[in-house]
Amino acid sequence: MRRLLVGLVSCLIAAGSAAAEESEIIKWKDVDGWTVASDTSMEGSCFISSVFDGGVTLRLGFYPKGSESPLYMSFASDDWRSLEVGKEYDLTFRFDKTDPWSASATAAGDASGKFLFVNVTDAEFLTGFVRKRALAIAFEDRVIANLSLRGTGPAADELMKCQRAVDEIIADEGRKSKEKKADPFSAPSEKRSARDPFSL
Repeated sequence: MRRLLVGLVSCLIAAGSAAAEESEIIKWKDVDGWTVASDTSMEGSCFISSVFDGGVTLRLGFYPKGSESPLYMSFASDDWRSLEVGKEYDLTFRFDKTDPWSASATAAGDASGKFLFVNVTDAEFLTGFVRKRALAIAFEDRVIANLSLRGTGPAADELMKCQRAVDEIIADEGRKSKEKKADPFSAPSEKRSARDPFSL
């Protein structure tokens, strides 16, 4: 798994942001009905996802470091064709029988598929996500998804391991890059190339 992520992160760093324009999913592990993976379009950040009865897909993951929100949650269904990309929808969420809370979800995607995503700013959200048994999502007082959270504990553990591995690899590649720049003989500089045509 780490070897796959090393290749993933190395490619991201070598090719720059252009490489991240097309999303590539690198699987870390499958655990208890959840897939743990890394997304190249989000600088290798890790996420967990699962497909539920009724065809609803739920994904919870980390934003790249430095983002305003630490986490995001997205959900999709082939039946939700009327979603308008860019439009916000007021949804209500509820763990088990706890008090519900409201949040605005933004529609994204294209003709091949649309989904809703919510920025998660509450650091305690992941704790509730792991400890509760179900998550109900409602729109205009109608429950549109009632999702079992079975297996979220082990999945969240692997999510953290995946993200730590990505962070370590990025930091290591960053150190190597700085070391290369510090050595003037590791690669010809622009001035040297201009004076020596054979170095081009």
